[in-house]
Amino acid sequence: MATYTVTYKKSNFSKKELQDIAISVTTLSVALFLIIYRSSFKVNGVLIRLDLLPALGIGFLMTVTAFLIHEMSHKFTAIHFGAWSEFRMWPMGLVLTIITGLIGFLFALPGAVYFASYRNPIREGKIAVAGPIANLVMGVGLLPILLFISLPFGIYAAVFFLVYINLWLGLFNLVPIPPLDGSKVFAWNKTYWGIIFGIAAILVAYFFISFGIL
Repeated sequence: MATYTVTYKKSNFSKKELQDIAISVTTLSVALFLIIYRSSFKVNGVLIRLDLLPALGIGFLMTVTAFLIHEMSHKFTAIHFGAWSEFRMWPMGLVLTIITGLIGFLFALPGAVYFASYRNPIREGKIAVAGPIANLVMGVGLLPILLFISLPFGIYAAVFFLVYINLWLGLFNLVPIPPLDGSKVFAWNKTYWGIIFGIAAILVAYFFISFGIL
């Protein structure tokens, strides 16, 4: 009986992928800017309201840390396992991102990383969990800066929003409902999913309580 081995070529960034990433990052940055610039936030009794350029810069940083690093974590984890993997934008999702940003709330689904399916829940679960873990690591890494370092207002606001969006998206993406990452993690290993989801929930609750958001 013949045995066949399928080997997936490790992918580099194609021209199409780089184009899709650039468009998605730009669109999401603008949508986040529209929300941040027109909103005010009270944190520990202090009202945070940003001028145009700081709001635009923070929107871009939020996109890079919470969205781009999340998606690239999926991509390079898939590549680690030998799978073809590339990011593709979703045109309708980009339109909805801008429309909801103009309205004042954000529905952000500019695109996603696609990879050659193994039909293997273990590897698919590991690829899926890489994104939320990247968000949680980013949020936890920046949190001590808020807690223990005295910062100028603009830098404080930037770090605050970066911690907020990374912790929140890390938790949200672990919800075990398709097409969210949590559904694949749950199918792979329910115990691992429960531990990671529990840690994410505790971090988000701690952040909200510590900074007087709840």
